[in-house]
Amino acid sequence: MASLGSRMSKPIVVPRSTLYFHTWQYVILFLLPEASFLRELKHERIDQTINYRNEWIARRGGARHISPTVQQILHDACDYLLTRAHPFKKVVCGNGIWLYTNNPEDFEDIAIIPTGEILYINQAEVTLTPNVVTLKYPRHAFRTYFRERWLSNDELATLRRYFDTRRGIFRLGPGFANLVTGRRMWLMSNYFVDHDEPNADFLINMAVPGVVRKTLPIIGRAK
Repeated sequence: MASLGSRMSKPIVVPRSTLYFHTWQYVILFLLPEASFLRELKHERIDQTINYRNEWIARRGGARHISPTVQQILHDACDYLLTRAHPFKKVVCGNGIWLYTNNPEDFEDIAIIPTGEILYINQAEVTLTPNVVTLKYPRHAFRTYFRERWLSNDELATLRRYFDTRRGIFRLGPGFANLVTGRRMWLMSNYFVDHDEPNADFLINMAVPGVVRKTLPIIGRAK
């Protein structure tokens, strides 16, 4: 493993059945206020979405105005990410940026981005059975994952009604629970539900077409 330098903590080894997204050995969770504006690493897009947000707040209120200082920090973060030496995958949700990489040294100075901080660095150790979900104490037979995509107001309302009326059937993963009960509208690829229904992916897709990514069986971890 390449040196991570003195400004990054040692990675936590996480047993997995595959590398992250079948490609990346490391994931770094970097927290940055208003990180959701970095979903696209394009300066003009950052300005467009901030202007839309600030105009919307001016008319309706209810959310925080994005200051010029925060806007400049987002541009600096965009420049930083665009100038990394090796390929990586970025997933953004709320104030979190998940950076999937095989070269963590590319991010050893990420702390130069003002107001940001590393929450954790995980290193995948491929030791678990592939194509299944391995849990220490499984309570359900299947785990269904969702596709990463934006949900329209109608799709979100339908999805919320679907799971609200089936509370005894599904266990909602923490991220998906926040979407169903909160104000988020972006469906992430690591959101999931656990259940015992082998046709759940088909039924969920009937309610909101195209939202299911895959369903895997759940097994108990060998002792």
